Amino acid sequence: MDEWDISRGSLRSLSSPEIKRFWDGYVAFREPVAIERGSLWSRWRRVADDLVLSLYLTNRSVGLFVRGARGERWATTVNRLAAYEPDLGVALGASLRGYTGCCYLSNFPLPVIDPANWPRGYEWLAEREAFYHRVLSALPVL
Repeated sequence: MDEWDISRGSLRSLSSPEIKRFWDGYVAFREPVAIERGSLWSRWRRVADDLVLSLYLTNRSVGLFVRGARGERWATTVNRLAAYEPDLGVALGASLRGYTGCCYLSNFPLPVIDPANWPRGYEWLAEREAFYHRVLSALPVL
């Protein structure tokens, strides 16, 4: 099953109101950290002007990856972050190029369609988000 499998197969897909409730709950859980809307399925936490943590959910998981500013191509972000390899990948425990389109992708399998699972997703996302932010913030100027 593809990580980005949103509504394929027999699994019910999350509705827009459910997705909004998930993210509203996460933002409240994470206060006072500034979380921005990335898209329906994602939220962003800025690390620098040109570096963003993209937090996402699918029907089957929550996760995060590193991206550039809105509109920046993946290849541009990869080229910039490659200067910190392999140390950054080792520190994050994730691969810069392991999943095309997503730098340093990390995910937590979780049946998100069941709201009873959301607190575990919030906890995992908050821990990983804080960890990634701490590691990336310690980098010399990108």
